[in-house]
Amino acid sequence: MTSAPHLHDASTRTDLIDWGVQPEAISGASHSSGKLVHKGPDNRPECGIWVCTPGRWRLAIPRDELCHFVSGQATYRSDNGETIEVGPGTVVMFPAGWTGECTVHETMRNIYILAEDEPKERIMTTPVWKNPLSITDLVDWGVIPTMIEGQSHTSGKLLHKGPEGRSECGLWVCTPGKWECHVTRDEFCHFLEGRCTYVHESGEVIEIEPDTAAFFPQDWKGVCTVHETIKKVYMIR
Repeated sequence: MTSAPHLHDASTRTDLIDWGVQPEAISGASHSSGKLVHKGPDNRPECGIWVCTPGRWRLAIPRDELCHFVSGQATYRSDNGETIEVGPGTVVMFPAGWTGECTVHETMRNIYILAEDEPKERIMTTPVWKNPLSITDLVDWGVIPTMIEGQSHTSGKLLHKGPEGRSECGLWVCTPGKWECHVTRDEFCHFLEGRCTYVHESGEVIEIEPDTAAFFPQDWKGVCTVHETIKKVYMIR
């Protein structure tokens, strides 16, 4: 059993499980398949890969859900009139309680996490990025404070941050170096660029490469060595 569940080639792998026809169809018969990275008790949290074929259907999102769409085209329309067009690269943080409909125009693939806790806020506008790799106005987040070798420098940008900072999602960038790592809250990551190696305190080695989806549970401890500057989309809960 791994200390941090992960899948390589998240955008292209084909060993998916049939998850059946999408319920509450309006037109067509969208078919879903996918593969889990991690599933907690009572599905809290749940993260993995989700693929859906064309069709139109109603949906209600019970908990905050971060989605990184890596292929396909779809339109989400909320019951309050908001329209969200998604395509390859789009990142969306759907707030808990979002209701509306989805029209899948071209089979889409989504790397996602459905959060564990119920939120304590109401988000009026759904946070969306069209392409995280095109973001240039990053904020300097400083040097990793637990360096062992080198000087890994971090920067990033928040897509959303909840009350008291208890939840956040966004883009994180880290330059090469080696440092002690302690994950203080559950974190889901989709690594977009770069390479690094995580070594758990048990000795388990986890190699990260572009297009790796990974879930690091709260209190994961070990060492991270960044070989090539990494960029990742993440959610911390």
